[in-house]
Amino acid sequence: MSDKSLLPGRVSLEDVAKRSGVSTATVSRVLNGSTTVKAARREAVERACEELGYVINRAARTLASRRSMTIGAVVPTLATETFSRPLATFQQKIHQSGYTLLLANSDFDPDTELKEVNKLVEYGIDALMLVGNSHHPRLWERIEQQNIPCIQTFSVDQRYPSVGYDNEQAAEELTAHLLGLGHQRFAVIVGTPPSNDRVSDRISGTRQALAKAGLALAEENLVNSAFTMNDARQAMFRLLDGPTPPTAVICGNDLLAFGAMRGAAERYLRIPNDISITGFNDYEYSEHLEHPLTTMRVELDRIGEHAADYLLAALNGEEAPRQTLLKPELIVRSSTGSAPRQPR
Repeated sequence: MSDKSLLPGRVSLEDVAKRSGVSTATVSRVLNGSTTVKAARREAVERACEELGYVINRAARTLASRRSMTIGAVVPTLATETFSRPLATFQQKIHQSGYTLLLANSDFDPDTELKEVNKLVEYGIDALMLVGNSHHPRLWERIEQQNIPCIQTFSVDQRYPSVGYDNEQAAEELTAHLLGLGHQRFAVIVGTPPSNDRVSDRISGTRQALAKAGLALAEENLVNSAFTMNDARQAMFRLLDGPTPPTAVICGNDLLAFGAMRGAAERYLRIPNDISITGFNDYEYSEHLEHPLTTMRVELDRIGEHAADYLLAALNGEEAPRQTLLKPELIVRSSTGSAPRQPR
């Protein structure tokens, strides 16, 4: 029989082995995600599968191995680099070990997150990645009932495996930078649904830093419903028209900071002479803006990398750190400067 006469459903492991010039055992190891196979042989097997149209019978494999070779992830949104970047690294790492990523979006809603986790569990995922440490009360009960490895990201939580950073401390450091420049009138632009423990912790950190300096964040200067660039732009208009217009604005991420900058520019304010603006995460474009952005650099790629390493180790019965604490870095650029002199 020629290769052309092979129907996709009839192609066997032996056919793939013959085409790639390796043993059936080597083909099996490649298809099972083994990392012990040499790159040249792995590529030969993958090329043979492609040419012959070989499709793995996942249902049969799952019954035999009790593994689906899938890992689930539920994130609040895919609209920002905050989650898309670590997910890209996460997917790459698990793919190298033969796993496929099944992804769901919770839209910052704990009920939706629970439903999506339930669906992923129904699909037979072998492990799970979550964001934050505030979830539906039944979420961890469901995960532990299924006995699947799970890791939380972006927040460190001593109760469960997690990789993240101290959000309060990061916010305190950023606020201290602005206080050191002489600013006394502050505003915060964020989006804080109840499930977003990361931003809630950052607001707390900002308040603590201000309190140490004998200052407070005016309630009218806290905008907690900005999720898009235009939301932040409109928030800036409201802040500038409010009773205590700020000279320093702390934004929940770099996207919101860019929107705040646009709003300030439309009011003919000079950055940083008239107003200082900060972001969070250090997105790729942040240093290339008209006014390069002062921000807290978070190693987003490493979050995805550490999360993948933990889950893969857990699936292989290997030891791995339950808690990984990353340290954000303050990146000072020209979007922040000395507080403007107040008219007498």
